[in-house]
Amino acid sequence: MEEEKPAAHKKAKIDLLEGATPGEFSAKTTDGSIFNSKDNKGKYWVVFVYDSGSIAKTESYDLAAELNKTHQLFGDKIPIVGLVNGFSDDEPALQKLFAEAKFSFKQIDNTEGPNKEKPLDDNVFCTPAKILIDPTGKVVYNGCGGKTRAFDYKLDSLVKSGL
Repeated sequence: MEEEKPAAHKKAKIDLLEGATPGEFSAKTTDGSIFNSKDNKGKYWVVFVYDSGSIAKTESYDLAAELNKTHQLFGDKIPIVGLVNGFSDDEPALQKLFAEAKFSFKQIDNTEGPNKEKPLDDNVFCTPAKILIDPTGKVVYNGCGGKTRAFDYKLDSLVKSGL
């Protein structure tokens, strides 16, 4: 008799390269709610992708402050979600980092570890990435790096144009 094998966990594939259409996906957020991309259909919306190792503030960079500032300026008009990649073998430490960062927008924990699989299979290779998706569902901007103003200028021009 052949042993029954558990079904493989199927990750949602999302293509976040500029010009791509990521497709609909949903994932649990760090506050326990569910983020569903279809809720943003017909709107401009933003995905910030970053590595879990960059959550903690350093002498030279404060990722959380930068992203929270963008959310403060534009989050009431443009939905924003964070997607946190990386490796985590210490779940309590990761949750502490999230708590200390005080992100003002929802975060999807997309880290993996010994007992944890990533819920999403994205193709983001450089972080932090700032990704803008248009009302048709197409990635119209994918910029990489911190301490950049170009992304905020792009969002500002969208808001001023009435989206």
